[in-house]
Amino acid sequence: MVGPMIDVDLICEGKKGHRFAAGSYRRNRSRIEKMLQDDPHVEDYLMLAVLEAKKGYWNRAQTAVEKAMELEPDNHDALLLLAQILEIKGELREAGITYQTLFHKHPDFTKGSREYARYLITHTDAIALAQNILFHNLELDSKDAISHTLLAEIYLTRGKTGQALLHLELAAHYYQAHPLYHQQKAKVFMEMNKYEEAARQLKLALRMDPKNKVIRSQFDKALKASKVPKIFLFWKKWVI
Repeated sequence: MVGPMIDVDLICEGKKGHRFAAGSYRRNRSRIEKMLQDDPHVEDYLMLAVLEAKKGYWNRAQTAVEKAMELEPDNHDALLLLAQILEIKGELREAGITYQTLFHKHPDFTKGSREYARYLITHTDAIALAQNILFHNLELDSKDAISHTLLAEIYLTRGKTGQALLHLELAAHYYQAHPLYHQQKAKVFMEMNKYEEAARQLKLALRMDPKNKVIRSQFDKALKASKVPKIFLFWKKWVI
């Protein structure tokens, strides 16, 4: 299963132009909290939420997002991050409601609607709705590679392999350097029993997000399913 991928670059820059994408968690958290005490802004609460999410502190991340929404209830970045956190915590009903609210309030926010479609594909039977949302997304941005991979998944599950391959080709043409892109492509390749290609995609995702345990687990499963002789497994893990 491909879960939500929290986009650190989306909100890792605060109101005053500070960036905290790298460095010590404790130092960065202390700096952000000081900024919030001096002059609280939505962007800084969201930056704190992302920092907590990177460490897997989901309750702390949710608290920070909710503080941001006290200042700006309909902020689309906050709604998306809250929905993702709720989904990761397994609170699927609440996550679904939040994704739906985000889509209705911000239908042209393509990243949010794409995540809503992924949620529907992953956790519900509302595949037709997910497909319509993705069509809507591609009307707004025909080069959204991740939306193309999600459509490929839908077509593949419906037995329309030709259309699935077409959207995979379009996704490759409009390549986006993002772990979720490679995760989603890997999922489609797994369903097509193309395990070596799935492993290759997941290895690329791991290079972008090497500490992601979910991607690591998916990569190991794809590698084992590829039935590569054990003598080559070590080499396959580290060389593309």
